[in-house]
Amino acid sequence: MAEERLRVCIDYSPVANTRTGLGRYAEALGRHLLDRPDVDASFFVATATPERVPDYAWPRMHTRWAWGTRRWRATVLAAHLVGVSFDRRFAGVDLVHCTEHLLVPLRRIPTVFTIHDVVYVTHPEWHLPWNHRFLRAAMPIFARRARAIIAVSEFTRQEVISLLRVPPEKVHTVHEGVDPRFRPVRDPARLAEVRQRYGLREPYILFVGAIEPRKNLGLLLRAFAALCREPDFRHQLVIAGGRGWLCEDVFATAGQLNLGDRCRFIGHVPDEDLPALYSGAEIYAWPERYAGFGLPPLEAMACGTPVAAAAAASLPEVIGDAGLLLPPEDERAWVEALRRLAADASLRQRLAALGLERARRFTWEETARRTGELYRAVVEEQSRRRGARHP
Repeated sequence: MAEERLRVCIDYSPVANTRTGLGRYAEALGRHLLDRPDVDASFFVATATPERVPDYAWPRMHTRWAWGTRRWRATVLAAHLVGVSFDRRFAGVDLVHCTEHLLVPLRRIPTVFTIHDVVYVTHPEWHLPWNHRFLRAAMPIFARRARAIIAVSEFTRQEVISLLRVPPEKVHTVHEGVDPRFRPVRDPARLAEVRQRYGLREPYILFVGAIEPRKNLGLLLRAFAALCREPDFRHQLVIAGGRGWLCEDVFATAGQLNLGDRCRFIGHVPDEDLPALYSGAEIYAWPERYAGFGLPPLEAMACGTPVAAAAAASLPEVIGDAGLLLPPEDERAWVEALRRLAADASLRQRLAALGLERARRFTWEETARRTGELYRAVVEEQSRRRGARHP
């Protein structure tokens, strides 16, 4: 007999509130869970920008709060501290999955909590003071009260266990995936269209991600500037991503290096343009010092673009031997690696092939399958506990 579908409510707040990895994770996971035969998925949001919620999610919206991020965070943390439960808002749900670093307070309904990183512990200087204070106060409470925790990499899992002092059996590694739309774009007209839209010229080195301290863009800018002084180097550096917190130093560094139109900051790029942007790049550079997973380099590999990335945090786990892994603070190593990649077409072709193969291992279908299995394990454990209390 087929198992009964689990009624799971998934937090889509990051989909509406951010354009960073947290939002991409929640949206892709939720969309693929809708296709699971064992999960009856619904959503909830707390957002002041409901227009950003995908159209497909509204018919399955279980509950919503029309609040901005700060009010929502303060309300949730206060509810945990004074013992208020939100169970009534989730009536009829078997489990709630909180997909960003915020756990709704529930008493009778079990929760799964995704932790993307604990960088607020290891590098508090990379956070705004109010954000750091909130995470410091709230994350230990959330990690303790969640029934199960998903870590997006084994690196993050080990950090959660050691830094938040969570029992190892409570933390489960479930990697993120690559959306099928990320595949090599070969159509010259489409590639030219995207280059023209963003004012790019060939060849270019690409970075995609929010501009914030952990991304280590100062190093990339300095390495690129050193190469620009070499007569045979003619690449453009393209930085695609919105302004994150504490990003002023990046723009100051770019100005001091006098890169002119050799360096282009093109802002946030919509999803429909990303595959062509990745595919048109000759090199993808990702010097991030602390990535909980590292989705953009994986997307670049799926588009057939050779990757140079930092040998730090989760990136060796995700990229493996399919890219060049470099010390995140060694500017000379980055100069030499980018020079080598720019000059050696056979190396680029080899890494492109390895990257395509590596990226195929990470699918959102598998992420949804493993997440669904964890949901069922949590709900069954909840049932056993209730049965033990009320035989």
